[in-house]
Amino acid sequence: MNFNYLFDTPFGYAALLYSINPFKITEILLPDPDKKNILHKTTGYPADKNALHPQVFLVTESIRDYFFGEIKSFPPVFFEWMNFGNITRLEKRVYQETSYITYGKTASYSYIAGAVGRQKAYRFVGNTLAKNPFPIIVPCHRVVKSNGAFGGFGGGKDLKIKMLALEKATNPYPDFLPVNDRHFL
Repeated sequence: MNFNYLFDTPFGYAALLYSINPFKITEILLPDPDKKNILHKTTGYPADKNALHPQVFLVTESIRDYFFGEIKSFPPVFFEWMNFGNITRLEKRVYQETSYITYGKTASYSYIAGAVGRQKAYRFVGNTLAKNPFPIIVPCHRVVKSNGAFGGFGGGKDLKIKMLALEKATNPYPDFLPVNDRHFL
């Protein structure tokens, strides 16, 4: 059975969509200042009022702590809890490589493409990250264009900029040379 857990962050309301028996993260809905927008996206996932699980609190508190700037990484078990059911092996590799981008760093789409052995597949990487069901834990906001432009983000450009500013992301990976060091601030 699938459920949702709505929670607030300094950036707005967010939600965790999950299943139980075993616990699996289905999707993380990025913060939105308008609670109605988040509630609309949780349609089909009722609130689990009778049996809130410790994993739900661990995941949601960790995400909340991220937005307060209190944590910089997530426990490895979170990756094990993700439901990769409809995700191809190559897409999963993109998510894995993206999850290695550390707090305060960025990487280009072409860097991720090379890391999964498909150097010219930067558009595939972009399309895969555009449908990332696990943002924040798989930090797709840290992936930018090779020319220093922000690129897309499921939560919108403004949220991507705020998240990178929260992380003070100015130190990109070696292959990525931004137009200037201040484009994230």
